[in-house]
Amino acid sequence: MPQAPDQRPAVERVKPPETMVKVANPVFGWILGSRLHGLVDKHLLLLHFRGRKTGRAYTVVAGHRTIEGRLGVLTNSGWRFNFRGGTSVEVTLQGERRHGRAGLVESPEEVARVYASLIEEYGYEQAGRQLGIRINVDRPPTHEELLDLMRRSRLSLVAIDLDDNRGH
Repeated sequence: MPQAPDQRPAVERVKPPETMVKVANPVFGWILGSRLHGLVDKHLLLLHFRGRKTGRAYTVVAGHRTIEGRLGVLTNSGWRFNFRGGTSVEVTLQGERRHGRAGLVESPEEVARVYASLIEEYGYEQAGRQLGIRINVDRPPTHEELLDLMRRSRLSLVAIDLDDNRGH
């Protein structure tokens, strides 16, 4: 595994404390579903989907990015597996609930490529904060270092194609 000089990996996943997530998610969920959504639209959306095995309805607050012209959510949360093989999804984005189709991209090679592209777009100095990672080297991470991160953290991409028609 490629290491930074102080023995930390060159790139590592940074997650907020679980307590903060448990408090913040309901608050952000409420904001995203209200007229105040504009406060957080730039970075957050609501994913509405059904469990693959249970059929139970879920609504999840998630960070989003535009990745190669598609809506994308980078995550290693367990709910991502509901998108294996592709499934219908709804998102609340910029105050509108929209239908679409989402699929899970789990290939470390592909997800590392997406991260490399986003790091280049944001600049490696800013990318960590934008992407929930810590870059422990004073340069953009190499492809091998990003692959190491993908394998250790099991990061995936939920790629979402929204229907052209808006609303329900």
